[in-house]
Amino acid sequence: MIRINLVPQDEARRQAARQRDQQFGILAVVLLVAVIGIAEFITQRDADEVQREADLYQDQLAELTKKYQETVLLERKQKQLESKLKTIDILERQTRGPVRVLADLGEATPDKLWLTEMREAGGAAVLSGRGLDNQTVALFMRNLEHSPYFANVELVETKQVEDGKAKLKEFAIRSSVIYAGRQPKVEEPAADGGKAKKTAAAGAPASAETGASS
Repeated sequence: MIRINLVPQDEARRQAARQRDQQFGILAVVLLVAVIGIAEFITQRDADEVQREADLYQDQLAELTKKYQETVLLERKQKQLESKLKTIDILERQTRGPVRVLADLGEATPDKLWLTEMREAGGAAVLSGRGLDNQTVALFMRNLEHSPYFANVELVETKQVEDGKAKLKEFAIRSSVIYAGRQPKVEEPAADGGKAKKTAAAGAPASAETGASS
């Protein structure tokens, strides 16, 4: 059987060109869809990775926040405990205070000095008595200053009195009474002359006692 192509050659070329254009168009659409699909896949994958990292950071932040809150709570409890311990210590020292005040007062009193009266009100005390001489009264005042239960020791008055044939110094001393006791002071050694100052301080009571005995 013989076929005869009645379509002119130009029309045949145009049809072939249209078919190629359709094929290229279909291929371009397929490629575009493939590119869009790949881009969507990559974007979704990156988004999932970012979300996982965000969730991880959120968990770490929550853990750090919890630890921080626990630390703050622990520090608050520690401060409350320290405050309670300080209050207990002050109350204990105040309870022991009157006994220690009388004990220190007895230790501070020289042999040649006699107390005749002690008046105390509102933490202020007035001590009255008689001593052999001014040096003995001065030694008594220094001893009170060294006590943690007495402060602001000052001489109110002193006068000469006679007790039989003896001439004595009658005195009145004002002082603050600290029933809780003063905290001991920590003194740093001096860069120079510290040893000399310490020696002089140690020798002061001895000189006063020497003057008292004379």
